[in-house]
Amino acid sequence: MKRNSFILVFGFLLLFPRALVGSQAITVNQPITVSEARTLPHDSWVVVSGNIVGALPGGRNYSFRDPTGEIVVEINWNIWRGLNVGVSDRVEISGEVKVNRGLVSINARAITGTNSPNVRPGQALTLSHPVTVLGAWDLPNDSWVILTGNIVNSLGSNRYTFRDSSGEMIVEIDQNIWRGLFIGESDRVEIRGEVRVNRGLTTVAVRTIRGI
Repeated sequence: MKRNSFILVFGFLLLFPRALVGSQAITVNQPITVSEARTLPHDSWVVVSGNIVGALPGGRNYSFRDPTGEIVVEINWNIWRGLNVGVSDRVEISGEVKVNRGLVSINARAITGTNSPNVRPGQALTLSHPVTVLGAWDLPNDSWVILTGNIVNSLGSNRYTFRDSSGEMIVEIDQNIWRGLFIGESDRVEIRGEVRVNRGLTTVAVRTIRGI
């Protein structure tokens, strides 16, 4: 990518102005209610806070509740990353809204709670605070990470070079993850996603990105 050129995607970044919510998936940066999450388009990024009050058939679906109602959340086994919670434990879940035949659910990508995770050596971690690129290189595969910096060029096939003050790394950003965000090389961004370690190369599979 040439210097000063833009990384273009469709649409524009929204912080949840209700009147502008349409068919375009959006990124919601602050916790919202279950009631509000139900109004968002398919594939929108949300953060919700409340309690997991029951397990549903299938082994990975749970009932999540806050003061405004309940919603089904899908939490694959690897997303727990050592966290154990009970019905009285408050948690924060980040993930994508899924709308299927009128049923709205959330596909969880990260979950944090007041309990300390029971993590074994080498097990994936969930980080709730930003780390540097250098710090991300040391994390186990499948760890949830937050990075702040700049996307400085495109490598093709949805792969980009991400840079902060400590170094560079490759990040993978599928087209739907942009959710309408326009950025250039000089625009600072925050990305959240899973660390991928493959044959000694560490990358990040980005699940959400926003300008800061």
